[in-house]
Amino acid sequence: MQTSLFQTWWNRVATFGVAAMASGSVAWWAMTLSNSAPWQASVSTTPTPLLDGAVLARAFGAGAAPAVNTAPVPPPLAMQLLGVVAGAGGKGHALLIVGDAPAKTYKVGSNLGEGLLLQSVGLRSAQVGPNMKGPASQILELPPLSKP
Repeated sequence: MQTSLFQTWWNRVATFGVAAMASGSVAWWAMTLSNSAPWQASVSTTPTPLLDGAVLARAFGAGAAPAVNTAPVPPPLAMQLLGVVAGAGGKGHALLIVGDAPAKTYKVGSNLGEGLLLQSVGLRSAQVGPNMKGPASQILELPPLSKP
């Protein structure tokens, strides 16, 4: 079988290319694995300082006097109940005067200001608190009915 000159040189060039890529890969891996500088750069060689437990405890407030809040506490929000429209299960509306504002109707769940909500209403009362599920911080009641 006779081969042409083109096929012979093509095989030689392809073989040389594969051998060059293989030797280049071996050289790259040899240099990468022998050079430990990239891994050493990410590791700190400085010793960690020893921490004194007492100093650390003082830093987090152990043994220190409790912080006293010197900010003036605002007076509680003045509210007056003028009327109630009560539904089943504490639902309904209340006519309230909140602070210096004119009377306004609030639905159960409405924000009254300063973090207070109208929690529920009864036949002659309204409960106000910081959230709907917690205990009431104020219970407002209508004055008793006068007998004629």
